[in-house]
Amino acid sequence: MEDTSAANFSRLTSPSQRLAKIRRRKKKTREEMFSDIMEVTHKERAHLNEWKEVVSKYRKDASEREDRRDTRDEKWWQEDWQEDQRWRQEDQRWRDATLGLLRDQTDMLWRLVELQEWQQDHRVPLQPL
Repeated sequence: MEDTSAANFSRLTSPSQRLAKIRRRKKKTREEMFSDIMEVTHKERAHLNEWKEVVSKYRKDASEREDRRDTRDEKWWQEDWQEDQRWRQEDQRWRDATLGLLRDQTDMLWRLVELQEWQQDHRVPLQPL
């Protein structure tokens, strides 16, 4: 029995070795946090670019529709009305897509906040030497 406890005692590390281990672990956590933030930033930038493309296309389409509406005449009123219906549906799809992107961005921000809170909660408390 004493051999077992002596073996366990020899496996215990000194306070300086434990502190060095904690410091190494903390650096790893910082590196992981940095890589997580970089990954989220990259994804956020991709979503932002998608959103910019959606807005640009929507504005271009809206401008073209306004130009067509200004020049239409009575003879083609029925066809224009049907086309307007199609464009309204298209506008709704664009709005839904934009809202979806905004939801995704909001979710990413919430995840970043949760990650930050989690990391703050899991900090190693300082030990007196």
